[in-house]
Amino acid sequence: MSPSAKPRKPRRRASRGAAYTETVVMLPFFVAVWSCMMYVHRAYSTKVFVMAENRNCVMSYAYEACRTPPPGCGGVTRGTGSDSGGGPGELDGFIRGLGSVGSTLFGSIFGQNANMRSTRTVSRPRLLGGGSQTVLAGNTMMCNTERREPEDVARDAFCSLTRLC
Repeated sequence: MSPSAKPRKPRRRASRGAAYTETVVMLPFFVAVWSCMMYVHRAYSTKVFVMAENRNCVMSYAYEACRTPPPGCGGVTRGTGSDSGGGPGELDGFIRGLGSVGSTLFGSIFGQNANMRSTRTVSRPRLLGGGSQTVLAGNTMMCNTERREPEDVARDAFCSLTRLC
């Protein structure tokens, strides 16, 4: 470049429409990213809500020694420690083979569990194929024990065996 030549200034006319073109080109990308962010937020907040609700129901039921489910917690159930996968498979089969006597007897030894599984659905945006996504939460907790005398346990086992009571 010679010392007498001045550097040329860029022409504004050529770059004037570039910002509008970038906006038009990038706008669908930003809409897609924004809708995905909203979907993830909605799915995660639903998951947190379902987990908290499920945990509250199971803990309330277990705290009351698994006698009555709390209001609004219809899906909470009670079972022995082996009903919820608490024991090895051989123990589960053995308890089932004993029938109601085994359930009563082993329930009094190993305790009872409060179980609950909850599901909710979250709608998926059309951009991701539409439809819905299922959110699942589940909890199991040992029930508080009621003080029972050995005679009560023996009577319950006898009653479940003979069906005379």
